[in-house]
Amino acid sequence: MKPSITLFLYALILVCSCNPKPDNSEALFNTTWELEYISGPRIAFDGLFPEKKPRITFDKENAQVTGTDSCNGYSADYELNQSSLSFGEPGPTTMMFCGGGERQFLNMMKKIDGYIIEDGKLNLLIGEVPMMRFKKLEEEGGKMEDPLSVETPKPAPVKIDENYFKATGTEPFWGLKIQDDRVALNMMEDTIITPHTEPIKAQDSNISMYRIQTEAVELDVIIAHKECTNAMSGEKSPYTVTIAYKYTGDEETHALEGCGAYVTDYRLHDIWVLEEMDGTSVSKEEFNGKDVPNMEIDINTNRFSGFSGCNRMTGGLFYEKDVLRFTQVAGTRMACPGANKESEFLKNLQASTTYSLSNNRLHLSNGSQENLLVFKKID
Repeated sequence: MKPSITLFLYALILVCSCNPKPDNSEALFNTTWELEYISGPRIAFDGLFPEKKPRITFDKENAQVTGTDSCNGYSADYELNQSSLSFGEPGPTTMMFCGGGERQFLNMMKKIDGYIIEDGKLNLLIGEVPMMRFKKLEEEGGKMEDPLSVETPKPAPVKIDENYFKATGTEPFWGLKIQDDRVALNMMEDTIITPHTEPIKAQDSNISMYRIQTEAVELDVIIAHKECTNAMSGEKSPYTVTIAYKYTGDEETHALEGCGAYVTDYRLHDIWVLEEMDGTSVSKEEFNGKDVPNMEIDINTNRFSGFSGCNRMTGGLFYEKDVLRFTQVAGTRMACPGANKESEFLKNLQASTTYSLSNNRLHLSNGSQENLLVFKKID
């Protein structure tokens, strides 16, 4: 080979080796990316993330990413060098359990070592293999949605929730939801859904046990009214939950422990005016001519407040499925001259233990007497 050709090839090699891949890292910033594909899980993408999809936003100044894993908010440090990209341990900002998809996403983030942006899509890589693909999140009303927002910015006063009991646990993560027609146990690796069954209740303590057997699984759920502390978040719940399940044909029984709470019936959230007491219609003349008792129930705080016939009243709610008690009732101490059934009303209110709703009426009863009080809903 002639010396001139050799020198030319050597120079060409030097030029190529000194021209790295173009740096398009600026395209990462000033936008929010939403996941549209993840490699690995056998479950379909929409099954992993049935509602919100994971999101990620790059903060150039602080070298951090923030976003949601479809359920909870997270943040993590990142290191960026041209086409290489790696993330630190993602830290949670909220502690809800919503299924296995969130863990798949966060575990994959920790393995990423590179990225590429093609056709407006962000691909996160392991080696040269795309493991996650994101699209740019469309702006809504000219303003990008907050990537850490996992709830509607202005929620409705009451969220309709068909579940009447919820529980969660850690190590491993799991979530339990009980509705009138089904029991659903969500775990990282599986979801068990069975028909609902009436619980067996202990006579001497507030313990309920759901014993369910199907062709595929045997499931026992024990709910005990005993304060429980979440091992990860430290949050306290009024009920301790123990679960045992075994698949048909398996020898091993699996055990789970966690914390839970009943979801107060959303239909109670309203203003109620007394219509009947002990089966008889009432009038304001029976309450010193002022007005009949009325109250506003707030299920968000499990509190109530109102007018007891002469004084103002306030207190708390104890709620379980089909059980409603008015607790810690307190009121002002105004003198009430003349005929007044306020004390009778308060006695019946605190004696009630069960309720029913029909025709915009709230019926309060107990084991020995029906319709201690009947309230009419007003808008």
